[in-house]
Amino acid sequence: MTHTIFPYRLAAVDLDDTLLGPDKIISDANADAIQRLRDAGVTITLASGRRHENMLRFHRLLDLRGIIVSCNGAQVRDAETDEVFHQRLLPADLAAKVIAEGNTRGLTQLYYHTDGAVYVWEKTRWSDLYSRRTATDVVPIGDLTQFGGENVLKILWIDEPERSAGLCEEIQNRYLGLYVTITDPDYLEFMEASVNKAAGIALVTEKLGIGQEEVLAFGDGNNDLPLLRWAGCGIAMANASENVKQVANRVSPPGSPETSFSRAVDLLFR
Repeated sequence: MTHTIFPYRLAAVDLDDTLLGPDKIISDANADAIQRLRDAGVTITLASGRRHENMLRFHRLLDLRGIIVSCNGAQVRDAETDEVFHQRLLPADLAAKVIAEGNTRGLTQLYYHTDGAVYVWEKTRWSDLYSRRTATDVVPIGDLTQFGGENVLKILWIDEPERSAGLCEEIQNRYLGLYVTITDPDYLEFMEASVNKAAGIALVTEKLGIGQEEVLAFGDGNNDLPLLRWAGCGIAMANASENVKQVANRVSPPGSPETSFSRAVDLLFR
């Protein structure tokens, strides 16, 4: 009997609405799918817009080892040794302008500091929503301009989805030195211009001696677009937006969002 060698050696896996269901939990089916990939010799690397400290619990829950790609690729860091292999901060002058503008617009802003904390001016219904979604305790610290734009991996504005969408195009045209994207419909995120998940995973493959064509990528959102385009095989979740599905090589079959990732993995073993 001839056995086909599985052609992929690394899987870059998004968290929210990919590996995690709407309840922000990894379903048994999705956990089993991760193990199925590992049994096929695939290294699993979590790649998310979440901060490293928040992603660690999922990394450990799945008994993974090695590197985590966090803040949409702004940081690439070993989960066990805590060694930082790559880090891109927002330019301080632009970050300071973003914070000042957010203050003027009366927006809730989250400041992803390199010390691992997420700072806010004060807690609001929007920061409370963020905390519930991510199980993160934000730290109210007063006016964020006190940081001078220093030591920030990501800035997040939160507002009604319609307002965030309207702001995105305007902001992208004015802050050309930053990567600006919508993730959740009510999140407008700011990062250093070169930051994206593809760049972060490319560094991981370089360290592990894995070719681009040997990379699987799983995602659902706008911040997954560069990675899905770059990977040897990009797979969009059934619940992904149409623009994400269009760039993917494959799309998970329809069904419950809690198990979309599991169905995506099933495609690879048919």
